[in-house]
Amino acid sequence: MKVAIIGAGAAGLSAGYELSKKSIPVDLYERDETLGGLAGSFLLDGGYVEKFYHFICLHDSIYQETLQELGLSHRLRWKLTDMGQFYNGTLYSFGRPLDLFRFPALTWTDRIRFARAIMKIKSAPREDWRNIEYTPVDDWLLKNFGSNVYHSLHEPMVRLKFGKYKEKLSASWMWARIHRLGRSRTKIRQREKVGFVEGGSQTIMDALGNEIRKRGGNIRLKASADALLIEDSRVKGIVVNGEKKFYDAVISTVPLPAFLRLIPDSVQGNYWNHLRNIESIGVLCVFLRITMHFSKYFWINVSDPRIELAGIIEYTNLNPLPHLGGDSIMYLPQYLPSTVDKFSKPNDRIIQEYLSYLKMINPAFDEQYVKEAFVFREKYAQPICEVGFTKDMPEMRTPLPGLFLTDSSQLHPDDRTISNSLGLGKQVARLLT
Repeated sequence: MKVAIIGAGAAGLSAGYELSKKSIPVDLYERDETLGGLAGSFLLDGGYVEKFYHFICLHDSIYQETLQELGLSHRLRWKLTDMGQFYNGTLYSFGRPLDLFRFPALTWTDRIRFARAIMKIKSAPREDWRNIEYTPVDDWLLKNFGSNVYHSLHEPMVRLKFGKYKEKLSASWMWARIHRLGRSRTKIRQREKVGFVEGGSQTIMDALGNEIRKRGGNIRLKASADALLIEDSRVKGIVVNGEKKFYDAVISTVPLPAFLRLIPDSVQGNYWNHLRNIESIGVLCVFLRITMHFSKYFWINVSDPRIELAGIIEYTNLNPLPHLGGDSIMYLPQYLPSTVDKFSKPNDRIIQEYLSYLKMINPAFDEQYVKEAFVFREKYAQPICEVGFTKDMPEMRTPLPGLFLTDSSQLHPDDRTISNSLGLGKQVARLLT
């Protein structure tokens, strides 16, 4: 058997690694110049820095197991981090139990109800999300946290993440987010403890790539899959940069809309109809290197109508990136459909808008502190997992013999994380062995 893998992100590399361990020949095709996909990085002052923000939670077991297998566990670092909440013009601490009781927007009843709800979700069995899959997220949040907490904290968070799709969203997504982060808190002091790998996510991506090559696999960068080769209702290979390549099996690990462009319109059926109906939202992310320490918080959530950011991540409050000489790295993400005009807005205008948000949050901030600024875009950053999404979640083994699919929609109700994506790669590899 010989296998082609489309995409050399975390899922593609994980699948290639697992197959190569079984002595199955693999060829990976990646359109970008580096490995990693959404977990990819770029060189900055001689060291790798991630294009998008990533962190590891205490129970991201697949990531940690993969590091151990690759001999990289010694590069995993854990840190207690702080969270802030920018609420109607003021920045508050909101990461420790005492912070909740100091937050002025909530009554004592709100605070107690909030704390009880969080502890209940955190300690619940992992499969409890299934009980609320058919409940809209707004209804569930209002019922469990109350109107004041919902409007002060949760409604802005969900709206800034999903925009117009918020009304469709299942409560199970929010439950899973709270569950994952809640379990990454220390037992006694309830401090959030998250991790990073020295050298960034590129460390594990490159290590997986090296292991694949050592076992005889091939990885081609700047190689875009143009089409599938289908004969007698079976996938026989792919067209890459205009060249036909024949394989016994093909695994796609690219985002669902990119995968669907490879499927001819003549391919019909319930499976394909469900795929074509899954919507995605994109992300704009401004990356800043600044010469000041912006705040003490790793993550700032926003509840202010003037600001359209899903969060403000000062990544160097987690990973200090010593090769940058003490400069701070910030990520400013905004989620929105890739079809709207703003998604294609010139970089300089986007950067100026986002810098104005930072000035609102910290009046001491000035553009003179900006050393470097980039805008990264991803058209398909987040699938919209609607109420009752499980019934439409795509199987990895497609109805076309020889064709397999991984996509972050298969992680429902969880978000795409490096750990989860590594897990998808492992799962699809098992179907071929």
